[in-house]
Amino acid sequence: DDAPPGAKTNNNSGGKGFRDTSGDFKLGDGLGDLQDDDDIGEGGIATNWDLPKPVVQADEMDGEDDGAWGAAREEAAAAKAREVERKAREEKIKAEAEVAKKERLAAALALGEKLKEEREEEKEKEALLKEQHEKKAEEDRKAAREAARAEVQSVEQTVDMDAQRDIMKQYEESFLDKDVGS
Repeated sequence: DDAPPGAKTNNNSGGKGFRDTSGDFKLGDGLGDLQDDDDIGEGGIATNWDLPKPVVQADEMDGEDDGAWGAAREEAAAAKAREVERKAREEKIKAEAEVAKKERLAAALALGEKLKEEREEEKEKEALLKEQHEKKAEEDRKAAREAARAEVQSVEQTVDMDAQRDIMKQYEESFLDKDVGS
């Protein structure tokens, strides 16, 4: 070390070669002092002093059109036009898809209504057929009852009372003849 005799060396500070020869406390002595001249040259914080060069506007170029810049501008304009066309196509496709969606929805609703009406008509027909069947069955029952009633009422006396009287006289006479003749 190049330190004079009796000087204190503080290497714990993080700075390079800070030497305190007076022994008194100084503000910023050894507490991460990064402003040393040695830090600048060795890749420290403030080593990059290169500032970006100002961009010259197209208006300031005095009418000289560089071929690369002109081609870049044309390409940018073409890209912008393509982007506008792409967005227009996308919007058109979205609009067509929305219209198609609405048409499908309307068709589905119409089909649903049609099927619902057909089911209702079918139910009405079934109810009418059932009602007609029940009415016919009731009429058949009434006709069967009337036929049974008429048959019961149409029963005639099959017994001939005059013939029965004659038979009884003959029977009685056959007893009397035997009793008298004996």
